[in-house]
Amino acid sequence: MASAAQIAANRANGQKSTGPRTIEGKTASSLNALKHGAAAASVILPGEDAAEYDRIVADYHSDLRPCGAIEEFQVNTIIRADWQRRRLERIENSLYRQLLSEGDPPDEIDVNVLRDSPTGKLLRRVWSQIASLERACQRALTELRRLRRENEQRAMDEIEAACAPPPGAEARFAEAYQKFRQQNEPNSPAKPTPDPALGNPALRL
Repeated sequence: MASAAQIAANRANGQKSTGPRTIEGKTASSLNALKHGAAAASVILPGEDAAEYDRIVADYHSDLRPCGAIEEFQVNTIIRADWQRRRLERIENSLYRQLLSEGDPPDEIDVNVLRDSPTGKLLRRVWSQIASLERACQRALTELRRLRRENEQRAMDEIEAACAPPPGAEARFAEAYQKFRQQNEPNSPAKPTPDPALGNPALRL
């Protein structure tokens, strides 16, 4: 059984694990689910506009019109990357406001970003995540275009195969055409019968 001292120590340790309290800590915590461009814990976080997300989904489906499960996966990847990019851009704006609240003039924000300030580190991390999401979106779009080129080429090959004559058809056609010509050629003119008078000298007179 735990002693009174152990119970007090456990309570004290529990108070130390209440999560991030500063703006920088909370922002860093919000990025944990976005490492390496991975999906967030949920698509729509508290405070985000579900109607705006639905509009983005509808716009992408209207523009890209996925056909089949593989194309649907690529389009969903693009939607997810775009939605997370928009989220990170809002965080980016918050970090810029945080830099301004620290008392530095706006024209020195870039200098602060290059320093090792906590806000500058978070801002650089956000930039890296945005760039990663944009690359993921571009890869998905490239793959979607490749799939469609392959599907179009496969459809053309199937059409050509359906229209192609069966094996040996050309030889059979040539043979049938030759027989047709032979059957329909005009008969050779008959040789003239020799006049008996021309062959008998007595009949020439």
